[in-house]
Amino acid sequence: MKSRKKHNSVSHAIAYTAVLTICIAIPLLLEYCTTQEPKSRNIHIEAFRYGTSPSIIRVNRGDELNLTFSTRDTGHSFFLQDYRIEAKISPASETIAIWDPLLATEPPVNVKELRLTAGLKGWWGKLVSLSRFRCHTYCGRMHGFEQGDLIVRPNWLFAASLGLLAAIVIIGYIRVRWNDPVIKAVPPPIDLNGQFPLLDKILKWRPLQFVCILPILAVFIIVVLAGFFGTKVGGRNFGVILTWVVWMALLTMVLVPLGGRSWCLLCPLPALGEYLQRGATTQVRPAKTKGRFNNRFFGLGLRWPKALRGPWIRILIYLGLGTLSASMSGQPRWTATVLFSLAIIAIPMSLIWELRAFCRYVCPVAAFISLYSPLGRVEVRSRNIEVCRNCRERTCLRGNEKGWACPYGLCVADIGRNDDCGLCMECFKSCSYDNVSLVIRKSSWSECFSLYGEAWQAIVLMVLGMVYPLTILSPWPFMRDIVNVVDKVTWGQFVCYAVVLWSIALGVVPLVFWLATRLGMYFARTEKTDNWERTGVFSSATGHVYKKTMPALIPLGLSFWATFFVATVMVNFAYVLMALSDPFGIGWNLLGMAGKPWVQIWPSGVPWLQATLVLFGLTYSLKKGYALWFSEVDDKKAALRGFAPTAAVLIGLAGWMLVYFTNF
Repeated sequence: MKSRKKHNSVSHAIAYTAVLTICIAIPLLLEYCTTQEPKSRNIHIEAFRYGTSPSIIRVNRGDELNLTFSTRDTGHSFFLQDYRIEAKISPASETIAIWDPLLATEPPVNVKELRLTAGLKGWWGKLVSLSRFRCHTYCGRMHGFEQGDLIVRPNWLFAASLGLLAAIVIIGYIRVRWNDPVIKAVPPPIDLNGQFPLLDKILKWRPLQFVCILPILAVFIIVVLAGFFGTKVGGRNFGVILTWVVWMALLTMVLVPLGGRSWCLLCPLPALGEYLQRGATTQVRPAKTKGRFNNRFFGLGLRWPKALRGPWIRILIYLGLGTLSASMSGQPRWTATVLFSLAIIAIPMSLIWELRAFCRYVCPVAAFISLYSPLGRVEVRSRNIEVCRNCRERTCLRGNEKGWACPYGLCVADIGRNDDCGLCMECFKSCSYDNVSLVIRKSSWSECFSLYGEAWQAIVLMVLGMVYPLTILSPWPFMRDIVNVVDKVTWGQFVCYAVVLWSIALGVVPLVFWLATRLGMYFARTEKTDNWERTGVFSSATGHVYKKTMPALIPLGLSFWATFFVATVMVNFAYVLMALSDPFGIGWNLLGMAGKPWVQIWPSGVPWLQATLVLFGLTYSLKKGYALWFSEVDDKKAALRGFAPTAAVLIGLAGWMLVYFTNF
């Protein structure tokens, strides 16, 4: 029996390797065969605010490029770091000044024509097919978005990415057909505070959250002040850089994937309102409040209206902010206004409604981190569920003299997913039986959606995760003009863009996934689904399956966001150091980096990282989607058929983003 299993595993490995090899080799061979021989090319580049014409230059490896430049309005530059070229373009001169951006102290060379050979040298250079050129001369508030692409064939990344995409789909299908699903025992999580007494003491330390929030609150105040009173250049403004480059990148690529909603422990937005609501910062005030809580709260303490519960309000706010994202990045005051408004709104809400109503129902940041928090490994859970079931006091929910009532209205025994728990650590202090654990999950996440709003939240954020790279990182100038209401004031175009975006995010894409789910229900013909049809509950069953299977969008959606922020951080990291050195743009040089030249981090590697992230996200989305369908129909063939339409949509979206990141 063991030898048979070993033989099967070896034969399967050979088959997978063969599929992988063929899927990659065929597009690579086609790309090689269709690439033309090198030749000389004369290309004229016209720069303007905010872009170039042409914005995408396609050449063959080895082509001799003779580039000439002109400007339509003011001065610009042609910054191509992969080729170590920066050319200053002046409207008053036919010559351009060229120098090596990595040797900024060297004097420039004035020429009328820039000559270069397409394709970089060395083994890595032969793999680089997409290099992004940018403008390094300030020409307006949307200056930071000026960019274009030099694409060199053979484009190995483009071909290999599509080959890997096909291989992932084929190998996944084969694995499902060959391997019987095995229900594995869920490994117990690692009880961190149970194993580390010092951590347990820290989690039960009364001032913990105050100490965590205080420095973040100080930084938040500086960010707002910098947005209002600092430099008006978005790419140099401390508020813009820290908010849209550093903080959002950390959320997307570190805090949420590892720690779930751990940011809520640090978030300063609800802090001031909560201190007023409690009448305290670190101490606890035991007393009865409306018979529901064992702590003294100030304010009206109203319950949030049932009709407004769920994620819809924060989804719409997040979608609104996402629609204005490009303009907020270019206009520091807009960023500061949004952050300041959110903090101010949270204060009266804390005095009108009970607990953290702002965080639970309104906060747009919660729309992002609650959706993607299931991927996080750090969780708050009950150590022994029987102890919780026998507990009558429910002090984790209601509070006591040691801890405040749960700000999120949760009882530890009922916490089964990361979406709702804000990791505020109050339950560690209030639990009378020391039955709360901070754990690291060793198994895969198992959260499902119970509300249509949660399914829409996954769809809206995935759409925005695709829109951000298409507008902010796009080589196409017209995309930037559509979203630019900072200095071009193209409100008519922008309103059309907003209507289209909202229609796609709230209507078109959800309808596509709904139809895919319904089609999958017809494909997955089993006794269970036939019974749904006979009893006339097919439509409601479709809604149930729709909600339950939409978590499959989470890995792919987060990968789209990661592709945007990995590019943003690697391109703008030098500006992060500059902004930290001179937060208000008044001549400070705290870190000695204020006057350093702009150099990107490994720009040639950005498309490779983006393609890798998309492929990883798709892999886990397909795996999760199939598992969710199998849990519904309990038949692997039926699950494959049922998930196939939804999988096709996910594959199509991932394929489009791969083409965009590697060939546009």
